[in-house]
Amino acid sequence: MKRSTLSKLALTLVAAFVFVGANAQDDPANYSLIASDAVTANTSYVTLDKTIPFYVTPDPTYHPTWTAFSNNLTAGFVWNFYADVSWTIGTELSLAITNNYVEITANKVGTYPINVKEQAPAAYGGCEDGTGVDFNVVVLPKPSALLTGGTNTPANNWSETTPSFDFYACGSKAAETINLSITEAGVPAALQLYAYAVKKRVVILDVNGNEQAASEVVTYPIDHTIAAKGYTTSVATGALDVLTYDWDGVGPNPATPARTLYEFTLVKATDAPGVMTEGIISAVSQKSDYLALLATPTAYTSYSFGATTVVKYLVNPTPVTGPVYHIANDWAI
Repeated sequence: MKRSTLSKLALTLVAAFVFVGANAQDDPANYSLIASDAVTANTSYVTLDKTIPFYVTPDPTYHPTWTAFSNNLTAGFVWNFYADVSWTIGTELSLAITNNYVEITANKVGTYPINVKEQAPAAYGGCEDGTGVDFNVVVLPKPSALLTGGTNTPANNWSETTPSFDFYACGSKAAETINLSITEAGVPAALQLYAYAVKKRVVILDVNGNEQAASEVVTYPIDHTIAAKGYTTSVATGALDVLTYDWDGVGPNPATPARTLYEFTLVKATDAPGVMTEGIISAVSQKSDYLALLATPTAYTSYSFGATTVVKYLVNPTPVTGPVYHIANDWAI
């Protein structure tokens, strides 16, 4: 089959395609020809359970005044979308077709070849394009991410409350490496870009494990925003020192070595809308939210992180043995 000039993203004239949303304002700059896509020609990626839009450029002979966003189509023409023998329309993919515009919903992970042909009404001979245009829709699984603590520094000596996630030791420790694994099987390397952050929290604990709020310091050693996605698979903890703390805050008691917790948490991007739940956004999943974002600019779908999102290192001061008291040898004299 011949390859396509089908658009990668969406057309929607509000008057004709009301299902996009009554207040949606589409932007023609978002569209490009699928045949010349910079990542994979003739292929469009979508996240499972999401819907993405396409439009087919109509034949200029029969639609001489048509332009994208004009909807100036000659009445009676239809665009037929065909599946090959490997899948069935309505099962793996669902298609909602309005003239030369189609919204395709991803129902099952996989690669699905599609052929589309323009057909004239009976008044124009009723003929259908004999070749049509081919393109593929690739449905990707929903992305997920997992944070795992490391004990890669040989000089360190950790005990583990929860293996790979919760560590404790006596005395200051050298830096460790925390690993991040992101799962989105089948995504091309050029689209392996994600919005997420790793929050580092350092806080002092008392002898009972209660956090001292005044001691807390928060930083973001990884911060891939929605606006500037990235893919960082590890982060150094930095030195894991036993810090000192002034317990009464007024003196004259000096600051003393204190139990120090270093906590690393996988969190949503720092520029994520407040209404967005904790989770990861990928380049493909954000594209898959295109129609929802037209109607509501904050309608990002975040995909839940894996079961473990927190890694903790607790360093405890090494006990200092105090002086010994006894009954003085001359007590009875």
